Amino acid sequence: MVITPNIPNLPYVEKNGIKYFTLVAEPVKTEILPGIFMNAWGYNGITPGPTICVYPEDYICIRVYNKLPQPTSVHWHGLDVPNVMDGVPAIEPSPRIDPGYYFDYHFRITNPPGTHMYHSHFYTVKQDMMGLEGGFIILDPNETKEDIQRDYYLMLGALS
Repeated sequence: MVITPNIPNLPYVEKNGIKYFTLVAEPVKTEILPGIFMNAWGYNGITPGPTICVYPEDYICIRVYNKLPQPTSVHWHGLDVPNVMDGVPAIEPSPRIDPGYYFDYHFRITNPPGTHMYHSHFYTVKQDMMGLEGGFIILDPNETKEDIQRDYYLMLGALS
């Protein structure tokens, strides 16, 4: 089990062997110090976004809703995915997600266990700096509770 301090793991529903996740890109208020809030962008009401935990060979579908005032996309950093699912619209055929719309990213996890991230790849400098990022962990199916006591994921960034 991976623990991301103050960030929940993204829940999913499994149907017919497919894990369905939902991410909502949206403006958020984040508390950077007690009582001090900052306007940011995030996923599912927080920044960084919820941590996605999967296993090798999982088939997943992540529906991304765009509630931002501009188009966005999601790039699955370091994951081996089909080009059309890679989330880099300026370079390959994956679509941008216009405000008010959604896109279903679906692919099989072919990477070995490891630590990755997801982030916007549309107006990247602004959207990443506004907080559109999160953890993506591929868990080891052979790991037991006796192997490790705790596994923490920390994502460092700088909101501007």
